[in-house]
Amino acid sequence: MNPNQYKQDVIWNNLTINNDAYLISITQRDNEIQILLTNLIELWMETLTNETILDRCHKLNPLLNVENINYNEIVLNLLNNISKYIVEASAERIVLRTEIEGGLMKFTLNLSKGTVQDFWKIITKPLCVSGNEIIRQHQLLLDLIKKKDEEIAEYKAEGAELLRKHIETKVFTEEQFKTGNLNPNTIDCTNAFQGLVNFYNEFNLCKWNASTSKSMSCDNRRDDVHQTNQNTITAIQDNNKRVDSNEDISVGTSTDVVNTKTNLKKKDSPNKKVAINKTGTANMVYKPVKKLKKEPEHLPEMLPRRENNKIKRKRCRHCAVNGLRKETNYFCTGCTDKPGLCLGKCFKEYHIFI
Repeated sequence: MNPNQYKQDVIWNNLTINNDAYLISITQRDNEIQILLTNLIELWMETLTNETILDRCHKLNPLLNVENINYNEIVLNLLNNISKYIVEASAERIVLRTEIEGGLMKFTLNLSKGTVQDFWKIITKPLCVSGNEIIRQHQLLLDLIKKKDEEIAEYKAEGAELLRKHIETKVFTEEQFKTGNLNPNTIDCTNAFQGLVNFYNEFNLCKWNASTSKSMSCDNRRDDVHQTNQNTITAIQDNNKRVDSNEDISVGTSTDVVNTKTNLKKKDSPNKKVAINKTGTANMVYKPVKKLKKEPEHLPEMLPRRENNKIKRKRCRHCAVNGLRKETNYFCTGCTDKPGLCLGKCFKEYHIFI
């Protein structure tokens, strides 16, 4: 399947016929040109072949030697700029005329009314599919925004501070969405139709791309699982080398930690160290934990079960600082506050600065 097919299928342009709003689509595929015309109530259509175009040019222009001119290119130009060359028009017949070298050339579109099946396939189905997908994405966005508000509130409760105050947002409420035009006019409807069909087009194109890369993503997931197991073993072996360190502990990632603003602060107060973490959502600064004295080996251990025998879980400290909300049933036995940490990468990177 050609991914560009979707883009070709849904090029709809506005067209006014007898002061009424219509939408027209001109699609060229192989040796055929498909013309679709609709007022969102009915559908008219015609398919032009090279033979049809040549025969019609002969009949409408008897004084022209059609074979000696590039009639296909002229007709395509007429169709691509149809509003400019219309002489007279109705839903069933559109007359076009243009100037060429040596005179005028005339061409007509003879449209026939489509069936209910045609209207469903070309008009109704894309609208229904697009509407359902937009509703699904709308609900996903609402849930995501609400969770982001809860996540930011939890960061602030744990002592995180927002660096750039101008990006701070108010708590989201669904009342903000309950406005809009409930009585659209014809132009609003045609614009909405074009937007939904474009969305339908892109949605199908994304599904086509996803199907071609499915096998590659499966291979990548297997590689990630193998790498996670290797990271877990490496993290346990490296912990003994870092136990004697008395550095300040900074919870966060090891990349992009210190920026220019932090360096300026260090010059004014040399005895104070502040690590700035860039999270994926709100640019928070996590306050450093108190210094640790010598402690036992940092090894992962599974949390004990609850009284009802259910698995006990904790939020992963490393994931939380990086803007992720993830729970784990493992914790570090060597840290004084027994933080929850995912096995592998999280466990290793959390202990880098110890």
